[in-house]
Amino acid sequence: MKFTNRIGSIWLLLALLVMPLLANAEPEPDEALESPATAPLPPALLDPIAPGRSRAATELQSLEALHKALRSKERQVLQVQQRLIDARDTVTRQELTDRFRRLREELEDQRHQFERFAVNIDLRLFVDEAERPFDWQDELSKLLKPILAELENATAESRAVGELRAQIKEVANRHAQAEQAVERLELLLAQSPSDSLRERLEERLDHWQRIATEAANRHTALDLQLENRLDQRQSMLDETTNYAKEFFRTRGLNLILAVIAFSVVFFGISWLAQIVARLQNIQHEQKFTNRLTQLVLRLLSIFGGLMAMMLVFNLAGDWFMLGIIIIFLIGVAWASINTLPSQVETIKLVLNIGTVREGERVLFHDIPYQVETLGFTVCLVNPLLDGAFHQMPVKAMVGYYSRPLGKQELWFPTTTGDWVELADGRMGQVVAQSPSAVHLNELGGAQTIYPTHAFMALNPRKLSPRFRVCATFGIDYQHQAIATTTVVERMQSALEAGLPSVAENPTDIQSIEVLFDHAGDSALAYRILVDVAGPAAARRPQLESAIQRLLVETCNAEGWEIPFTQIMLHQAS
Repeated sequence: MKFTNRIGSIWLLLALLVMPLLANAEPEPDEALESPATAPLPPALLDPIAPGRSRAATELQSLEALHKALRSKERQVLQVQQRLIDARDTVTRQELTDRFRRLREELEDQRHQFERFAVNIDLRLFVDEAERPFDWQDELSKLLKPILAELENATAESRAVGELRAQIKEVANRHAQAEQAVERLELLLAQSPSDSLRERLEERLDHWQRIATEAANRHTALDLQLENRLDQRQSMLDETTNYAKEFFRTRGLNLILAVIAFSVVFFGISWLAQIVARLQNIQHEQKFTNRLTQLVLRLLSIFGGLMAMMLVFNLAGDWFMLGIIIIFLIGVAWASINTLPSQVETIKLVLNIGTVREGERVLFHDIPYQVETLGFTVCLVNPLLDGAFHQMPVKAMVGYYSRPLGKQELWFPTTTGDWVELADGRMGQVVAQSPSAVHLNELGGAQTIYPTHAFMALNPRKLSPRFRVCATFGIDYQHQAIATTTVVERMQSALEAGLPSVAENPTDIQSIEVLFDHAGDSALAYRILVDVAGPAAARRPQLESAIQRLLVETCNAEGWEIPFTQIMLHQAS
């Protein structure tokens, strides 16, 4: 009930604002947009009923005014008809015929107007009008006529000055050419031509002297007219200011009321859409019908607001502003033809039946995001990136594709604090990661910044929560007898005793394994595998070095010889 009362109050306020306009504004008649059945009534019919006078008396007075105007027009028609009968020359008859036709049309319009007001019914039901084929060019010209007339009125002074300057330039050119002709003829006469030729040349000289004089006089007159116009002409700022004042004086109220009407309808329906959305959120429903309801309400708010503006301009008789709105809508519709496939995809996304679905995973700028909400705006979220919350118009998702999220699928390869090793050989700790960049602190304190998509392209090897250190070692073949037994046991014992002290936390060394790998060309090779907890990743270089150190110390203590690479040369016979 509160919502209904508010809407009723808004419409009442709008009606109170519109009524003064309809009572005081004088519609601008436009012959191209009126028909006999809808022609405006004379001002006498629009006067309010004075106190103490009955409506019948007022209507009778209005009919008397219409009757007098009708009798005056009939007398004009009879006079022109009589003059047409008495006319003898063709030109006069043609002129009188055209005038007679126009007067007859005006007379028929006034008769329809009198009949319509006298009987107070819709006379269009009793008039058989011939059906005319639809001509869009004719209809468009009718629509553009008030707009072009307004533009012509606004630029009348500038066009008049431009026309005067063009005429002055043309007359000056004619005067110069005529003077050149006079000089040429005077030169010929100075050459002592024959009497008959002199007579003809003097006759032409008089002719061109007269043309030069007329051109000079016309140039002087036009120049004076231009000076007078320029003296009387206001500055560009004054002209613009005066035109703006005149525009707002005549159409300002119409424009304000139209904006109010649009705002009331647009925000009223938008408010209703918000209430419906809240009710749907309370019910935790995201059905197709709910999304369709939101779409219809949003479209209705826009088109309803435009229709309210057009209604205000139509009631006020402001054909100029009404034509502007209609042309704007035609332009929008024409421009939308080329973007129609994109608009259809956008509508499908709003209805959650497009290529991107709510709750699914989508790659946006090569970074995975979850589509948290999808409507007229879309919200993309990545929980593992700082500031990874994108809210944008739904049309930004046109051309993208989403898919359901896997059960064990991660939103990003790393988290803040992880140690990673990249394909370019760098190793460091992730101290910050966002949709734009990943900050990596390398060993020693140097910080490297990677664009997020470039960081993912380097296939980061995550060292947290655990990683493995691999090393190789070799001893001489003379220890072949104990190579798979005693040597393995002693190496294992040495590493288990020495490596925990290298790590900051002894428990970070989770397992150590020494394996006999293979018999090489010059040594018996062993492979050492050490599993380390993630927090010890910063000590990885020390662990790799400690493995080699402890194995060398074991060989020294046991007297085992470490071979070196030998090269055997064979002398050719």
